[in-house]
Amino acid sequence: MRKVRLFAVTGLLLLLALLSPGLVAAFSAYGVGTSGSPYRVATCAQLQEMTNNLAGYYKLVSNIDCTGTVFTSVGAYTTPFTGNLDGDNHTISNLSVSTSGLFAYTAGATIRNLTISSGTSTGNGNQGSFVGYAINSTLSNVHSSMAIAVLDPSSAAYIGGLVGAATGATSIDSSSYSGTMAGGAYVGGLVGYMGNLSTPTSDVLSNSLFNGTINLAGIYAGGAVGILYSGTVSNVYSSGTINVTGATSYVGGLIGISYRGASNNNFSATYINGTGTSIGGIYGTFFVTTNGWNSTRSNDYYDRYRANGNDAYSRNCAADEEGSGNCTAVNTANATPSYFKNNTTNAPLNHASWNFTTTWQTTASYPTLRNISNFTDQTVPNGGDANGDGTNDSFQAWVASTQSSSSIWSTVEVPSSSSCTTSNPVSVDIASLKSDSGYTSQLSTMMSFDIYCPVAGRTVPVTIIYDKQYDTRNSVLRHYNSTTNTYTTVAGAVFGTRTVGGVVKTTVTYSITDGGSLDTDGISNGIIKDPVGLSLLPASPNTGLHSQDSRIIYALTLAGIFTIAGALYGRRKNYK
Repeated sequence: MRKVRLFAVTGLLLLLALLSPGLVAAFSAYGVGTSGSPYRVATCAQLQEMTNNLAGYYKLVSNIDCTGTVFTSVGAYTTPFTGNLDGDNHTISNLSVSTSGLFAYTAGATIRNLTISSGTSTGNGNQGSFVGYAINSTLSNVHSSMAIAVLDPSSAAYIGGLVGAATGATSIDSSSYSGTMAGGAYVGGLVGYMGNLSTPTSDVLSNSLFNGTINLAGIYAGGAVGILYSGTVSNVYSSGTINVTGATSYVGGLIGISYRGASNNNFSATYINGTGTSIGGIYGTFFVTTNGWNSTRSNDYYDRYRANGNDAYSRNCAADEEGSGNCTAVNTANATPSYFKNNTTNAPLNHASWNFTTTWQTTASYPTLRNISNFTDQTVPNGGDANGDGTNDSFQAWVASTQSSSSIWSTVEVPSSSSCTTSNPVSVDIASLKSDSGYTSQLSTMMSFDIYCPVAGRTVPVTIIYDKQYDTRNSVLRHYNSTTNTYTTVAGAVFGTRTVGGVVKTTVTYSITDGGSLDTDGISNGIIKDPVGLSLLPASPNTGLHSQDSRIIYALTLAGIFTIAGALYGRRKNYK
């Protein structure tokens, strides 16, 4: 009887586990969800799969277009996302969320290197492009221009361009928002609500900017933070617009209302459009030794003209604070409109904490973050569509390109239906390899890459597209194994041509099996290591091929997994 009861209890627990929202379910692409083997996210559907493992590690391997998908925010109050999402400098576009943003709740999570370029987030809960409510979480190098709006302006939701509410030592760094927000209260260009009033926390907002638009019809709004209960805001600026209508109050160019927070070395060039109660160029209201609350500030500046002539803050400010160095107005009557633009010498930009070497850079306008340029798509042939299928390759994780030192491009593609993805394309000088006895190379470089598949042991069709047309009448495909330093003729390789952007290009198609003879690591593990490469005939002219005597064999050598000595092999082996 005890065994029967034990089995019954065990079965019940198993059933509950299966029904649990935090259950680790099978992921549809490669990865096991660890830091060493993160889930490789290539589609909006796979992005939604983060709900199945809230503690997993995820990594974007391409740009993602969520057009046509109604996305449900990941995580909830009782089951927050606690994992790690690395965008790897990729972009999510057209993300439509009817709840709280990409994540509803996070606790101890990390989100980094990701842009949300477009889309909408609507609802009546806490909203931010990335997180509605973040506890003890870290966000770095995240950027958004998606539109955010509450359905009911009278709701008491927290709204931020990046995070609705940030508390419990949450850190936001090197990030930006440039979209449009609409709300009735608690609205911040970057964070709506920051810190904690009863128990102050050490939240940090640093090295970030807001240049979007806030349409406010209520109270508590700031270009950076709506309400600062505690924490620190430093090296942050707003150059956006706040449109105030109706009975608007407590609006600041940088912070709507500050209770116990600290703001250091910031500036506001916010355009405040409209009038209301308690509106300031930096703060709507700033508490100094009032009711036990004590905010601090140092070296903060603001553009008085763009602030509609308002003082630094509207009340609870000592009479000598204005111009004291704690809150200084510039560009009065529009006398110096470029005070914060294209310079590193005007305060607060001349402060040592403003790093113009690795973090910030000057432009003809306001400063920008250097890391934003990392989101620019790779330049590949045919205007970004190297395989000529009508879709930009940056949105296709199954396509990858590399350029040789002689400026010859090679592009690899696998069928999208295989659910496999490509990565790490590299052109390697064939002179650095062991010579292929009896064969003459046609190109001077070899292309290597990796293939990741959700199922181990899979056989995958591979097509290589070269950016020129070659004479392949006497060519063979050769594979180089960098572990054994041996070459193999690839059986069944078929040469052909493809016209891409009006240019006829040589192609070669063959199949490779995970763990098979062409897989350098020789392990059936879902990773096909460095399957191909290409070399150039030394005697050939600029076309890459040269007509030879019949006694000389033409050879188009494609080399497989290729590890260039120690460091490179080690880096790939430790791939994240």
